[in-house]
Amino acid sequence: MSTSPVRLTHTVTKGGCAAKIAAGTLSEVLRALPAVSHPDLLVGFDRLDDAAVWRVTPELAIVQTLDFFTPIVDDPFDFGSVAAANALSDVFAMGARPITALTILAFPLGRLPQSVLTALLAGADATIREAGAHLVGGHSIEDDTLKLGFSVTGLVHPQRLWRNAGARPGDALVLTKALGTGTLAGARKHDEIDADTMRQAIDSMRQVNRLDLPDRLHAAVHAATDVTGFGLLGHALHLAQGSGVTLRLDAAAVPRLAGAEDTLRRGILTKAHGSNGHYVSAHVGGREGLAEVDWLTLVDPQTSGGLLLAVAPEALDALLDHVRERFVRTAVIGRVEPRSERAIELQAG
Repeated sequence: MSTSPVRLTHTVTKGGCAAKIAAGTLSEVLRALPAVSHPDLLVGFDRLDDAAVWRVTPELAIVQTLDFFTPIVDDPFDFGSVAAANALSDVFAMGARPITALTILAFPLGRLPQSVLTALLAGADATIREAGAHLVGGHSIEDDTLKLGFSVTGLVHPQRLWRNAGARPGDALVLTKALGTGTLAGARKHDEIDADTMRQAIDSMRQVNRLDLPDRLHAAVHAATDVTGFGLLGHALHLAQGSGVTLRLDAAAVPRLAGAEDTLRRGILTKAHGSNGHYVSAHVGGREGLAEVDWLTLVDPQTSGGLLLAVAPEALDALLDHVRERFVRTAVIGRVEPRSERAIELQAG
């Protein structure tokens, strides 16, 4: 759905989750804050998890998250949809269901027509409804640079909560979406690829990370996180450290979006490729056995990426059958092992 000839990515210098503050910098800032402790605070910022969780009653907890960024795609409807799917993903990564979303919007009224704003919110509303939630308000300002995001609230039974901790040796590692949105978005912004090549990436980013697992499969997920701006390795590192385990990842098994390997080989990178690689390098073994394009894929900053799940092996086949009904690129990309020297060990296949 196109409502304006303006290419939104041409109005910003960087877009999507590639614009996030580097993980290393963010970790240092958070360490300087006083610790937050309360018996009902089930998840705070201490482990860089996907959302905060507060227990309201023994049977109910609320999940809160907030996400916003500059345009990563050109079409306003698509951008609204991607921004909403990305924010909702944090709630799904906690094993919860979203109920409401509030808009966070900075809009350059003097540079972009009002029709762009209308399309942005239409795309967002459609995706929020698809996720089973409701767009109920928000806050907007006039600014020189377009920024869009959402504060999302979700609900979960405390015993059904997923965290980026709890993975067990023997668990299989499942990734629900292909990688490559960072390099492809950079390539499209600079006209290194055409709109058709970018389409698969846009469709992937717009897809809501709603799994709707039956109870027995939900319980078989021992840990979870979504893969966004810190790349697969950055988010996998948080899961490994939080769980006290080592993740063995098979680089050859990681699904990739069409065109992503080509753009990486051509050196189309974002600043986040470098900062993500620096953040994880001391915690990763086996890099020397990988081709450079494989390493760059693993640190590619994702926007509205998939979920990384640590799944009990006895439930793996049933979970894959269920998830692949909606996420056709879902793949088993490794396994969980007892903690060894490094948090992540890579293999070439």
